[in-house]
Amino acid sequence: MVVDPRQLEKFALEADIRALLGLDRDEDEYGAQVGEVASLSRWYRGFGLLGVGALTHLQQSGPPAREAQCYLLLLLGSTLFVDKSKDRVSAVVNLFVKRPDMVGEYAWEAGALAYLYRHLGIASRAEAKGVAGCLTLLQCWIYDHFPTLRPSRLEPRELERGQAGAFRWHGTAPRSSKKRDAQMLVYYRQAIDSLTPQSVSWTPYGHSPHLTVRRTLYQGLLRFAEIAEYYDPTRCLRQLGYVQGVPYPLERPLVVRRPASTLGYHLSYQSVYDSYWNNLGAHSVHLDLFSAPIRRRPWEFGEDYMTWYIGHSHPHILSDSRPVDDISDADTVSTIIF
Repeated sequence: MVVDPRQLEKFALEADIRALLGLDRDEDEYGAQVGEVASLSRWYRGFGLLGVGALTHLQQSGPPAREAQCYLLLLLGSTLFVDKSKDRVSAVVNLFVKRPDMVGEYAWEAGALAYLYRHLGIASRAEAKGVAGCLTLLQCWIYDHFPTLRPSRLEPRELERGQAGAFRWHGTAPRSSKKRDAQMLVYYRQAIDSLTPQSVSWTPYGHSPHLTVRRTLYQGLLRFAEIAEYYDPTRCLRQLGYVQGVPYPLERPLVVRRPASTLGYHLSYQSVYDSYWNNLGAHSVHLDLFSAPIRRRPWEFGEDYMTWYIGHSHPHILSDSRPVDDISDADTVSTIIF
């Protein structure tokens, strides 16, 4: 008999979660404490979901190791690896917090990006009605690069030493309403349609952020559990203060399924080499060999870039409504690509 290794992984994860929640005990004894999550069948689907309410309770009792594990599961599941269930946490995160003393060994920033990239791809499907991932990261990235898309009452703050970049945009959001949401939708659509190269902040993190964070130049796959997504700085050279040229060809996935439905979305690569991430010198872009520093305008691009870009993009997102063949001045085109 052939045993599916994925099924074994699910059984092992189920055992981990049952032990974490104390479900290996008698349900009558423990059910009153765990409440609606006491019955594993109520929340276990595939890799399973954990109710945040149960985790909040459990982190206040039990051995210290279990308290730490529950807290980390709650923290990561409600910040970096958010799903669309509102109050639940993916049990996959538990694979990385079983040993609280090892948490500092993982590249959480890479995992969060891979998770966000995958869910942005899922959100692009025709039947998608929401998006998952660390949307605080996405929101701050938008505010950093597109001043016209910031709320009018939101101004960047000076960061104190050691503060995360998201604190620059800390503010009180206005209350939501159906009428106001509809008005804001129209406003943002018009604002996006009106974007020009001059209205973009191309280097919000300084002209050479890669000198401070060398990992910025990493080129390869980012991974979180079974998710792998490609990361390539040659597609956003202007953010690094360099002239944008034709980027390197992407590594093609071995399996690609992008149906209209979000349920069948799947990408997988032939191999995922963690050694790439650990050997930064051999798997990073050498900017001075690939491009040149920007001398004039921050949106500068190379001679063949526009031909490549138009061939790989969709003409209807161009700010000029004329046919592509009639566009002579490249500066009139929204050539914003990150």
